[in-house]
Formats: sequence, C-alpha cells, structure tokens
Amino acid sequence: MNKLIVIFFLIFSQSVFSQNLNPVKIHEDISATSKTWLVKGFYKDEIKLWSSPLRITGKRLCFWVPVIGATMIAMANDEKIYSNFKQYESKHEWVSKYSPKVTQGGENHTVLAVSGLFYLGGLIFNDDKSMQTGILGVEALGHAGLIVTVGKLITGRQRPSYGKGKDYWHWFPSTLNEFGNDSQSKYDAFPSGHSIAAWSLATVLAKQYQSTVVVPILAYAVATGVALSRITQDAHWMSDVIIGSALGYTIGNFVVKERKNTHWTLFPTASNKNVELTSLYKF
Repeated sequence: MNKLIVIFFLIFSQSVFSQNLNPVKIHEDISATSKTWLVKGFYKDEIKLWSSPLRITGKRLCFWVPVIGATMIAMANDEKIYSNFKQYESKHEWVSKYSPKVTQGGENHTVLAVSGLFYLGGLIFNDDKSMQTGILGVEALGHAGLIVTVGKLITGRQRPSYGKGKDYWHWFPSTLNEFGNDSQSKYDAFPSGHSIAAWSLATVLAKQYQSTVVVPILAYAVATGVALSRITQDAHWMSDVIIGSALGYTIGNFVVKERKNTHWTLFPTASNKNVELTSLYKF
C-alpha cells in the first residue's frame, strides 16, 4: 500500500514549471520539464531527509534523544505493554468498538483523500493556502511511504497478531525471504506505517494552520489516536508507533519548511481525449 502513496504523488504532482504561461507551450514542455523537476526535487528532498542525522543540531537532538530513549525503553517492554493494552481493551468495550474506526485515519486512501480535498477545496474557493496544503500533504506522504518501506524491509519485525504476542525480528537480508508470498503482513511491524502517515499529514495541517489553535490540537489528537489504535488492532508494538509518529512529525515539518513558500498552481487541462493535472511554478 505504501507504493500507492508514491504513485499517487507522481500522478497528482505531474507538473510543468515555466515562466511562459501559454497553455500550448505548457503541453509542449510537459514531458521534458515537469518530469525532470519533479524527480530531481523529490530526489533532493529524499537525500536531505536520509542525510539529516549527519547535520543534526542541538534543537533536533532535544527532540530525537527523548524519542530514541522512549523507543528503546518501549522495545524492552513491548510484550508487556501490548499485554496491558489487550487487558484494558477486554475490560472496556468502547476500545474494541472505536479502535477499528480510528485506525482508518492512517489508511492510505484516507490520508490521500484528505490531501486531495484540501487541494480541491482551495481550487474551488480560490484559496492558495488550501491548495498548497494539499500538495504538501501528498509530498509528505510520498516521503513517508518510501522511508517506512525501507525501514520495514530492513527490520522485518513480527507483528503482535502473529506468534501470539511474541516479539521477533527478521533482519535484512532474511527479510527478502520473509516478505515472500503472504507473509508481508506478518513481518512488517517496524515502523508503523499508519502512524507515520497520520503524523506526516497532521503536521502539515498543523503547521499550515498554526494560527488557528483548534487545527493543530485536532490534527495531533487524531494522529495520536491512530497511532495508539495500531496496538489495540494487534498490528504494532508501542515502539513501532513511537518511532513512526516521530518520523511522521519530522517529515511533515521538513516538507512545510522546504516547500511552503513556493508559488504552485495546479489546474486541470485537456489534451486530445485525455485530462491532465498541470502545475505551474511562478518565478
């Protein structure tokens, strides 16, 4: 499903960045200009994200040291924490009732739909900020999808739902075998994909609309609920959702800082019998 995010990003952001706003010229330059800019821009951002530990600052250390510490403590107690979650769930019916609904907030189709709605809403109501929020959301999800896929492939961690709540890791390259046939849903717990997706989008929304207090509160509350629901849904351990949430926050924050001041405009255009989404960058 993480591949869906990347594919959606490439389709959604298929763009041309040109000073000449002539639609005819735009169509002539789409294949040459837009693909080159999109791939290079996304590739450069990926390099910055992966190499960020080499450029870590004191401010970032203040964030990541506690996160890594909490993750390591959780790892040492994941089985016990999971057992406590399940005991609480068994005593409180509302957890089993609402957990499956809350966890939908981290599904690919949900986060992509929310990003798309922000863009379409901005397009309809001529709101540049809303349109850009949608674009930033999709880009953040694209980065999150790639990073979480690599993490899962390297670690091959067993999900709580498999092995009766016993924690086990299948490290690369043995993961290449474990991910065969139908076993991918069993050995791809670390990090949590739902958590990284929910927190990536939540952070974009919170940063874009930070002046409206209710937006960050609501966005982060939903993302937290999604992350915790992954434990009650037997899909992840506590350490999975801690690191997934932290990565999602970092990615969302990075994308907003890197891209929010660009002047992007997307609009539907028709070429022969095909309908395309074209994007312009105004210098």
